[in-house]
Amino acid sequence: MTWKAVKGRQVTFLALAVSSALLVGCSTNPNPQSSGGGAVDREAVINVALGSDVDLLDPHQFRTDAAYVVTANVYEPLIRQKYEEKDGVLQGTDEYEGALAKSWTVSEDGKTVEFKLRPGSTFADGTPVTSADVKYTFERALLGPGYITALLPFIGIEKADQIETPDASTVVLHPSFKSPLFERFMTFQVFGAINSTVAKSHATTDDPWSTAWFKDNVTASGGYDVDSLERGQETMLKPNAGFWDQSSVSNAGVRLLSVPDPDQRALLLQSGDIDVADSLPPRLISQLEKDPSLKINRVPSSRITYLGMNNAVAPFDDKLIRQAISYAIPYQDIIDKVQYGYASLAKGPVPPAMGTSAGEELWPYATNLDKAKDLMKQAGSTGFETELAVRQAQPQDVEAAVFIQDALREIGVKVTIARLPDAVYYQRMNEHSMSMFLHDWFSWGEDPFFQMSFLLKSGQFTNYANYSNKDLDALIDKGTFELDADKRAEISRQAQELAINDAPWAFLYSADYIVATRNNISGVTRPYDQTLRFEYLQKSK
Repeated sequence: MTWKAVKGRQVTFLALAVSSALLVGCSTNPNPQSSGGGAVDREAVINVALGSDVDLLDPHQFRTDAAYVVTANVYEPLIRQKYEEKDGVLQGTDEYEGALAKSWTVSEDGKTVEFKLRPGSTFADGTPVTSADVKYTFERALLGPGYITALLPFIGIEKADQIETPDASTVVLHPSFKSPLFERFMTFQVFGAINSTVAKSHATTDDPWSTAWFKDNVTASGGYDVDSLERGQETMLKPNAGFWDQSSVSNAGVRLLSVPDPDQRALLLQSGDIDVADSLPPRLISQLEKDPSLKINRVPSSRITYLGMNNAVAPFDDKLIRQAISYAIPYQDIIDKVQYGYASLAKGPVPPAMGTSAGEELWPYATNLDKAKDLMKQAGSTGFETELAVRQAQPQDVEAAVFIQDALREIGVKVTIARLPDAVYYQRMNEHSMSMFLHDWFSWGEDPFFQMSFLLKSGQFTNYANYSNKDLDALIDKGTFELDADKRAEISRQAQELAINDAPWAFLYSADYIVATRNNISGVTRPYDQTLRFEYLQKSK
């Protein structure tokens, strides 16, 4: 099967998922040699099939997964993660290096951070990247469209006057406090530099931040520029000749194909018509793993899938009921038979891959129907009926729901599975109106407090289970800004213990991060946002 054979049958799919004094110098390519068994073909264009389509190119607005892939490779932040190769994948670490900034210094109190921009860096049009562009980017994030303004308070940036530009190559940020998340956040793609001159030239009275223009256009400061965009078909990325780290760009460009059907993505990979297939379901990965022409790049992830229960309505306002359900879930069956083993137990709101998980010590909910029945009895319940909402476009969720339905029947809970179109599902989720639901979440930055703040803090919009525990809220607030690593880890453990005991969800599993490639492809990355950085992708001859 060739790409032309499937090209005419594309549809779009919308998805999202919303993370001391130093002097840091230049970096080198962390992946200088191909592991594909031959010389690197730097003239090769890498063909990548994605499960969604590029809807818009604005780096500060919600967009599809495919659009996040584009913006991650088009916009370069001031600093970036260092990578370490483990299990054949370049995995992002908690160490950082200069990107657009050649160096940066942090004052002892953390309230003055000075970045020195790297000389010679240009946008794709040849315009030098200056401090004015970085300042505009932060101002747009704070005052413009989209959701980025919700991130900046975590690092003490809430007003535009906290950003200074004493000269064209210096940016000074003045956070209101010293944050343990500062450098972590500075690596996020949403803070990649935008060409302020170009952006302002497309502004109007009604559209002061040029949102209409940024829907279809970019001002590339990263490794790639958008060469062409054909929605529903393909997006072509070409190397940015002005990118500061030319030595790391190991290919001649990347063609992103919109292939919503996972079976088509798998067939295209097997036939060699594409080099990389993203977001393949476990059932296909289990088949592709047997193909000697392919490589399954697999490492742990901190993405969590959970069974949400509406804590604000009966019977889920009773902790004993929620605990009973948590004991009844057939976790290992779901991992083995739905995820085909490509997942691990989540064991709480902070999965093991996040680094400060306390689940191994604290999580008690190994499947135990007798314990579940006893808790139902303690709650005074002989059983009840409820609805479990799932996205019909997510076959794993539908399959997991059947296992959950069968298990809960054993403790007197009759579950009706509602297979909902995505639009209906997300509308009901945003209304916080579902009794039970399956949902997954991944936090950029992979910080436990950032994660718990969004998912478990009282009144948070993304706390879809309507859970509320003021003691947990206080621990989240305290831990988010704690600078001592040991104290922060202990507060995280205490917060997790509260959440695990309260069982606002049944914590199901953490799916592995998997990217399937041809076996002559290397340089697969797993950064904080789990979005491929294409400059490291290499194809061997």
